[in-house]
Amino acid sequence: MQPHVIHTPPLRRGIAISVLLHVAPVAYLLWRVPASSEEHTTELVDIEVAPAAPKAEALPAETARQQEAEEAEDVAATTPMPLTEEGAPGDAGVDAPIDAPPDAEEKKVAKADAAVEDAGVEDATAVAATEDAGAGSGSGTGTTTDPAVEGAPTTAGTAANLLAYFPPGHTVTALIRFDRLRGTEWAKQTETLLHPMPDYRILFGNTVANIADKLDTLVISTPRPKDATATTLVAHTKLARPALRDFLAATTPVQWSTATGGLLGKRTGKVFPNDKRVFLSPFQGWFVLAEPGDLGGLAAPAGGDVDTVVATGKLPGWLAGIRAIEAEAGVDRGPALVVTIGLGGKRYSLGDNDFGLGVKEFPTPDRASAALELVKQGWLVRGNMHFASEAEAAEFVTTAQEVQKRVVQSTLHQLALGKPMVGVVSRLSFTQSGPRVSYATSVSIADFRAIVAVAAQTLESYFKAIP
Repeated sequence: MQPHVIHTPPLRRGIAISVLLHVAPVAYLLWRVPASSEEHTTELVDIEVAPAAPKAEALPAETARQQEAEEAEDVAATTPMPLTEEGAPGDAGVDAPIDAPPDAEEKKVAKADAAVEDAGVEDATAVAATEDAGAGSGSGTGTTTDPAVEGAPTTAGTAANLLAYFPPGHTVTALIRFDRLRGTEWAKQTETLLHPMPDYRILFGNTVANIADKLDTLVISTPRPKDATATTLVAHTKLARPALRDFLAATTPVQWSTATGGLLGKRTGKVFPNDKRVFLSPFQGWFVLAEPGDLGGLAAPAGGDVDTVVATGKLPGWLAGIRAIEAEAGVDRGPALVVTIGLGGKRYSLGDNDFGLGVKEFPTPDRASAALELVKQGWLVRGNMHFASEAEAAEFVTTAQEVQKRVVQSTLHQLALGKPMVGVVSRLSFTQSGPRVSYATSVSIADFRAIVAVAAQTLESYFKAIP
């Protein structure tokens, strides 16, 4: 039986492309929202009314992450991490026990926090970016000269570039903070959305793994979205090692051993053809599913106990700094979801088919990020876009604002675009400096449900096509 696909009229499609609403791709990748809430609360919320939209925020001057330097500073790999008093694994990352020796990444985040207090800025990662602990250009080497963007103080996720945390070539990275979705209607629905994804099917089959209860943070990243064997998973959990091994081997047998990279798990059950990825837990409370080539020599056998072993070998730069990625969503509060997508920076031409928008052609960013923060009334959306040049960034803002004005003033365009998108478009704001653009808007609960209902159907069809 073929999945039902909803076809969008040309006019609506053209408008959506012209506006380049990055909220829609984020929803496309990550959420299937229910038609009704499962929460029972005495507080009434009008789901048709969106929260007040934030203004486009400042972006800190962008600095590229230098993986070569990180590889030379492997402090975390040589320090065993103790269990907490409750028996759950401790962590020497950004949320380490108070008696754990700080590692290089923790020092960076701590320095960023101190700088934030001095500067009065809400987002630690905005400052941490200049210390290689947060958003970067993704080039992997050197530094950029992109200037700061004027606007409101930067909040968590706004300046994120999650691609910078992974080996070169990754094009899509999504970070989900389950600890911020837990206890809400969105936790279960997020897992429902993950069901058709290849790795979920391989790891858990048709069962419900309740990952929202077991993982605090999940990061999904890939250089090739259509290749089921190319995805890298990174997760932070409070599960102790025995429970973690049971969780990851629930339906696919895993052979566990100690290695120079920590706890190593080789899957021995059903996997995709040519899928050579292995589990590795280099730190207590963290594990990855990654290709051996991205792990260096960390799969080499080593002594130790599977319940306590941590990495003793030299970590690749991306893995040494991976725990700092959680801080991209803020420390105490912030977005539940952050996504970065490499878009290629192509120009699109509409020619005479501009549907009355007055747009003949427009540039697209080479990279875009979005951060979605859950609030009582709906979702706050903030993010940034990086263009090939300052001229293209300015052209995009001018074009987007002109389209926004026409949509708000035209009943015909509103009917073509649809009420949910019209609300998102009308609340958009932009701030541009150099080749970067900061943007912000908000989405009501009802509109968010409507937007992602169609996106989820397309997402499910997409993954069904992957064997």
